[in-house]
Amino acid sequence: MITGEITVRSCYGDAVIPVEIYAKGPRPGTVWVRALNNLEPFTKMSHGGPYQDDTAVWYIPLLRNVQLVAEEQPTAEEEQPVAVELPPVEQPQPAPDWFLEMAYEDRTYLE
Repeated sequence: MITGEITVRSCYGDAVIPVEIYAKGPRPGTVWVRALNNLEPFTKMSHGGPYQDDTAVWYIPLLRNVQLVAEEQPTAEEEQPVAVELPPVEQPQPAPDWFLEMAYEDRTYLE
């Protein structure tokens, strides 16, 4: 995973946002970034109006502290199958006749 930081300016001041760089952008010199730590700092527009999102296209020279972070690989010792015992599945019982008759009467005697 490639991580970095971006600075987003707002009326309240500058905010440093940790991001993950996950794809090449649609234009030269851009990348897709995803905000980390469950942040949604990017405002986007849709047909229903503005909304907050965690992804955006960002210009590469504006990224700071870009690092390659190694993702932890599970070892064979940690990876053990989980045994789950499920109770036997009960077959559903058919509806009683009186219930079916009530449903039929409710539908046929509407005024």
